[in-house]
Amino acid sequence: MKTMLIVEDDRDLANLFKIVMEMCGFDVQMIHDGRQGLDVLTDQSLPDVVMLDMHLPGVSGEEIYAALKARGEGRRVLLCSADVQLVEHYRALGANALTKPAPVDDLQRAVLEIAAR
Repeated sequence: MKTMLIVEDDRDLANLFKIVMEMCGFDVQMIHDGRQGLDVLTDQSLPDVVMLDMHLPGVSGEEIYAALKARGEGRRVLLCSADVQLVEHYRALGANALTKPAPVDDLQRAVLEIAAR
């Protein structure tokens, strides 16, 4: 079973993402704080996919992404933000990024593509 970690401070949105991805067969864990997300992602082996909100309390998603990218793990990350310019900026750098709210099929397709790599 593919694993996924959702790092999202909006608990309702995180729960929605979790349900949607469990329907695709993922084992999903959730974290709602940037500092905890950074700790988990640097201390443990990574899940197949990390869905990362860009604006988090504690440590920003951008900082977490930079740490993962430095480890060569940027390809496992799906960046999510309501900030269209930020999403476009990261896409231009070659990152997997989606604007929130994303249609369910776009979200599932993006996550499945990352997990298949």
